[in-house]
Amino acid sequence: MKLSVRGMLAAIAMMSLPVQAQVPAAGIEATQVAVGDKPYQIQAAIAGSGKYTVIFESGFGSDLRAWRKVAPQVAATARVLTYSRAGHGASDARPEPRTIAQNTAELEQLIAAARLAPPFILVGHSYGALLVRSFAARHPGQVAGMVLVDPSDERFSPALRKLDAARTAEDDSKFASIVPPKFKPELALLQPVLDSGVLPLAGKVPDVPVVVLTSVQQAGKAEFFLETQEAVAIKRDLHADFARQFTNGWQVVTAKSGHGIQMEEPELVIDAVKKVIDAADKGHGAAGTGGI
Repeated sequence: MKLSVRGMLAAIAMMSLPVQAQVPAAGIEATQVAVGDKPYQIQAAIAGSGKYTVIFESGFGSDLRAWRKVAPQVAATARVLTYSRAGHGASDARPEPRTIAQNTAELEQLIAAARLAPPFILVGHSYGALLVRSFAARHPGQVAGMVLVDPSDERFSPALRKLDAARTAEDDSKFASIVPPKFKPELALLQPVLDSGVLPLAGKVPDVPVVVLTSVQQAGKAEFFLETQEAVAIKRDLHADFARQFTNGWQVVTAKSGHGIQMEEPELVIDAVKKVIDAADKGHGAAGTGGI
């Protein structure tokens, strides 16, 4: 299955189906965790044990099922959390605006409610990578490593506009038109951040082991400008630049997967988590040291 941008949107639409039509992450039983003052119910799957707690953040509009091919294997050697953000999957919607800061705060509430203990290994796909970075900046001493799966990069849209402003604007309009209605308000809040080229972080991201997985797949005629060869080259360079900012940062490039690497080549994500854990065990970039 080749998950292009349109393919990922189709997956998002599928994840918008009623709860009874959904299937939880294979191998990990999902439950409901009460968080916040109201409280709200969050769909979460927690399994495994070990020195590290691996927290998975799904991409825009996706729920915990995005990690069904990865989380069960990681749970063999570590504590694992996959969850559906508010309004996703079987999680209650919440009235607060769906900003990066709000989503980060709600992850903090979930961690507290589920009594999960650091050190944390954070794994984020696409938009989820922005949330991972946000959490790491707020809690640098709790984070031992990160894996970013074909991550969103706030510098990407500005770079594309320099290359071709009209086609970049067309991408934005096309994406907004086919995003399911329930996610449009969140996209409206996210787009200005992506356009600005600046991610609003609370502080520095700690200098911990980091693996960045990058898809450079070219499959037929590109439906979006961001899928063209020149745009993919920019993304690859931005991902490489991000990895270089860490003392122990690595980029893994694949042409076999589209944007959904965790679904098409789950072994790459599993291996990346192992690499980060091994590096953290060796003290390569201890949590709380340095930062970017």
